[in-house]
Amino acid sequence: MEKRGISKLDLKRRNRMQILRVIRESGPISRVDVASALEITRAAVTIITNEMIEEGVLVEIGEAPVNTEKLQKGRRKILIDINVNSRFALGATVDEKEVSVGLTNLNSEVLDKSSMVIDDRTTSKDIINYIIRTSNEMVENSCLTKDKILGLGVGVVPSMWGKLKIFYKDGVLDFSSFIDKLSSGLDYEIHCGNAIGLMALASNEFRSSNGYQTNQAFIHNGNQVNLAIINKNELSNDYISYTSMIERYIVNPGGKAYEGYPNGSVKAELSRTAMLNAFYDIYSKDKTPVLYELTEGDKNKIDVDSVFMALMRGEEPVKTVVDDIITKYTVLINNLAISHFAKKIVLHNFKLNEKQFDYVKREMIRLVSEEIADRVVLSKLDGKNNFLGGCALIIQDNFYVRGGMQSQVG
Repeated sequence: MEKRGISKLDLKRRNRMQILRVIRESGPISRVDVASALEITRAAVTIITNEMIEEGVLVEIGEAPVNTEKLQKGRRKILIDINVNSRFALGATVDEKEVSVGLTNLNSEVLDKSSMVIDDRTTSKDIINYIIRTSNEMVENSCLTKDKILGLGVGVVPSMWGKLKIFYKDGVLDFSSFIDKLSSGLDYEIHCGNAIGLMALASNEFRSSNGYQTNQAFIHNGNQVNLAIINKNELSNDYISYTSMIERYIVNPGGKAYEGYPNGSVKAELSRTAMLNAFYDIYSKDKTPVLYELTEGDKNKIDVDSVFMALMRGEEPVKTVVDDIITKYTVLINNLAISHFAKKIVLHNFKLNEKQFDYVKREMIRLVSEEIADRVVLSKLDGKNNFLGGCALIIQDNFYVRGGMQSQVG
């Protein structure tokens, strides 16, 4: 009779993985509190964490602060935390306008970064060669040995999949050809994924809030509008690949039409093209003289800054369009907050400065409530830091999932 079960190595990895998860979400933390969170013995936690400390994966950071109201007898708790400089991650992200590459520690603190502007003339070979060359240079410049590098994580936005020959195979994104080309010049393990989900993962705050993990909605504004959902610190399976589902959401019932989509959909109303078309419709020397002057009579120069400058100078037609866009985004954000229990909605690649974002938030408060508007934040990732999504993937896969162990175990 064939025996089935979990191997000792698998069990060891799983126990270490659970301990790392607790420390990541609640640390610095004592061994006693880790044991309590996982409902395993303190002795077991001590044995495992001591081994991880010897390996350099964890580090003791001193005694827990004294609670003068609840003085305890006996030894003080010793706090442990993840040694964020025990391993390092290479990351890259390919979006419509830029390739960004970077090197971080386990806490996503940047050691090095670089980016290359791309356009329609940039070939897939150019992109692959840039990632290979830059990754190798960063490791060499940082004087890191191969065993210190977890690998390279690469995120690619959906609108660039075709260019890099990334297609669906049996319902799953197939990065194998892309990985093979990268592997020809890199001696590291390479993992790839949908950049939208990976950037959402990089934006996530893993520390629990008042003991609770919170859900997050991540909205990317590019040639496509994309959405990723982080559910209790995990990337939702529904949004690992099909992040463009958000484009079918209705934000203006009975509104503008777009073939293949419901009337008033995100695709028809809030895509980059749709929003620009709304400004093109009012753009003229007579109707919008301020915007016309700011853009030197060239509608192709309309951008966020010129629009908000015209708005602040009292250009009423511009204000009408801006407020209409904000109204539709508020509908979308309110629906996401309700349907996904999202306590944070991250806006990525919206190109808003602090003053412009304040205007948006004030309108949202007027339309819904301060409680909903306060959930909306701008992404900490910009074009040159988008590589953090790739770093987040390789850190998750090759450090946390493996329990901090050096090599993959079955």
